[in-house]
Amino acid sequence: MEYWQPVANLFVGVVIAWFTVKFALKRFYSEKWFERRLDAYTKIIEALHFMKHCTERQLRAAEQGTDLPEDVEKDLVASYRKGLADLRRYADMGALLLSSDATAILDRLIKELWDTTKEQSWWEHLDAEGVAISRCLSELRPIAKRDLNA
Repeated sequence: MEYWQPVANLFVGVVIAWFTVKFALKRFYSEKWFERRLDAYTKIIEALHFMKHCTERQLRAAEQGTDLPEDVEKDLVASYRKGLADLRRYADMGALLLSSDATAILDRLIKELWDTTKEQSWWEHLDAEGVAISRCLSELRPIAKRDLNA
């Protein structure tokens, strides 16, 4: 009977090691997914921030009846376009990284931004964009917080 004791100890050690590795890998993958989601939500909110800033700046200039300097206008438009491209990319990735609620909000924003091109005046176009972006930001923040805390 005493010959089986080392085999039993070895078996118990292997089982414990297997469970330890399994749980460590599960935690590692979970942390990696958290980092990817955090990165995605951070980039989305940054993109919305820059798009909102661009729209607000152009709206203020339109309200004052002034033109922005050409270099400022160029930087704002480039920032807006980059933000929109990032949003479209993350909306296309959709359920891979984001919750279905977040994906739906991004899809709705992209549709609303497309619809703003049908507005009658430049001021109305900018106002509609600003409203859509601000609504998206206010709806997306709590969803991101919930998804990252889950």
